[in-house]
Amino acid sequence: MAERRFPRQDGFSMVEMLVAMVFTLILMAGMANVFKGTFSSFVAASEKTASSRRNRLSIDLLYDDLNNAGMYLTDLTTPPTIYAGNEAFQVVPWPTALAGVTQGADELFFYMDEPLGFEGSLTANALAKNSDALANATAAAGANDLTFTIECNDATFASQVAAGQNLVFKDAWETPPYIATANPVSAGSSQVKVVLAADPSVASTGRGFNGVLKYSHLTGTGVVFLKPAQMVHYCIKLLNLDPANTSAQTVCLVREQGPYTSGAFTAASQQVITENVSGFRVFLSADSGNNWVGGGAQGTSDWPTVKTALNAQLANYGRPGHTSVTNDLQWFRSTPVLVRIDVTTRTATQRAEYSATGTTAAYKEQVQSMVMVPRHFGLTLN
Repeated sequence: MAERRFPRQDGFSMVEMLVAMVFTLILMAGMANVFKGTFSSFVAASEKTASSRRNRLSIDLLYDDLNNAGMYLTDLTTPPTIYAGNEAFQVVPWPTALAGVTQGADELFFYMDEPLGFEGSLTANALAKNSDALANATAAAGANDLTFTIECNDATFASQVAAGQNLVFKDAWETPPYIATANPVSAGSSQVKVVLAADPSVASTGRGFNGVLKYSHLTGTGVVFLKPAQMVHYCIKLLNLDPANTSAQTVCLVREQGPYTSGAFTAASQQVITENVSGFRVFLSADSGNNWVGGGAQGTSDWPTVKTALNAQLANYGRPGHTSVTNDLQWFRSTPVLVRIDVTTRTATQRAEYSATGTTAAYKEQVQSMVMVPRHFGLTLN
């Protein structure tokens, strides 16, 4: 029998396979390094972009809010009662050291009458009498004269109207009436029924609504609601924002608001403006920005020192008879002082590429500044 032969099978030898695997592994390692570098650059760029976006957002919010500083709506001609122990505008330069805050943490306080973010319209109320009608009738204001139904166009808006607020009828400005009670006309209604009364402080201050409407008001006239005598406070705080890790603290720029009182400020609400903040500095200038007051090291200055420096700037700038910052609690309403705010944000994580040497991990910090004269600064009342 003839011997059966099989055809020869071509292929790689063991040595060739090992050489190919070595080259493949080298190529994959190179590609992995390229991918790692590209991914790291992408993440770093995203972190810096996010930090810059947070910075711009905080500056925009500060700009809009600071334009309301010193806005007096309850009385357009007479300033409100301000107490020396709790001034209507003040900067507390970096009073407390905070972990992670490398560029300073000033505190900013300012007073305002805050309008709500919507307007209503007055529905028919034929029984209401103005002061002249009441005088001619030799009668006191009755319940019908002080009860109004107002259309807010949204149930959510109607629910925001509350006792203790003021309202303004836009057809004739008068001392804003004080809201004693406020309730939706029915569950889920966009209309709110308000009962007006004398302002509780009118007897002691001589200012405010005395319980009688001076004017009659037209049906359909616009109605503005406002929270009177509000104090706003900007500062940096360490907050626990992660419910899964209650020990972790994030450095945040926060906005707090509460009613103005003669004593220390007490916040009724708190809003986080931005996270990962490493600096919040406030500077003032009374000489058109040639010199700035503030910016010292932690604990080296205080508000009286800042006021004294501003007063010296006004005197040196050739403004005889200027309002004394050190003696007048309403000085900012007659003096258009420049305000500069520097907000420094940082990336969420530390990376070697953010450090000067490239060998140690560091944060990437970004500073954005805002310079402005708030719109009510220099706007005298009388």
